Amino acid sequence: MSTDPRQERTLGQLVASATQDISALVRSEIALAKAEVSVQVKKAGVGGGLLAGAAVIVFYSVYFLFTTIAEGLQAAGVPRWASFLIVTVFMLLVAAVLGYLGVRKMKTVDPTPAKTIAEAQGTIEAIKSAVEHPGTTVPAPRPEWDRPGLPAAVPADAPATPAAPTSSSNGTAPGTPDPSRDA
Repeated sequence: MSTDPRQERTLGQLVASATQDISALVRSEIALAKAEVSVQVKKAGVGGGLLAGAAVIVFYSVYFLFTTIAEGLQAAGVPRWASFLIVTVFMLLVAAVLGYLGVRKMKTVDPTPAKTIAEAQGTIEAIKSAVEHPGTTVPAPRPEWDRPGLPAAVPADAPATPAAPTSSSNGTAPGTPDPSRDA
């Protein structure tokens, strides 16, 4: 009999030790990720603050830009009131065009998540079918967006080529339910 204490540990102690080691490893990885992300978040915060400051300065400088344009028109011989009127009308026209384009763009927005609704309805139908006929439901094919290396879509007028039936691990055809699965 050996005097090494590692050989005398029970299976339960080994499992507990492995669990503690894995838990410590996960905690340390999470702490490392938090530290790494916090540095990047601080950088992004400083950058965002600088961008916000720049945006405020640009916002207030637009007033001076249009005042300068009006003063330039006055220097060109246009009366002061007319130069400011011209700049104001120009600003209102630009705002009207931008507003019109914005309204047109907003009318094209469809807030209904059609794909999500279709996926949810398909899931509900699959669950109902699985509950009504346990063990007989064939899994649905993967969606087109989740098929790496496969063509995105098959043309509707293309002739369907039947796949050669292959046997599954239990020796039955792939669409045939496994009788031992529901036992």
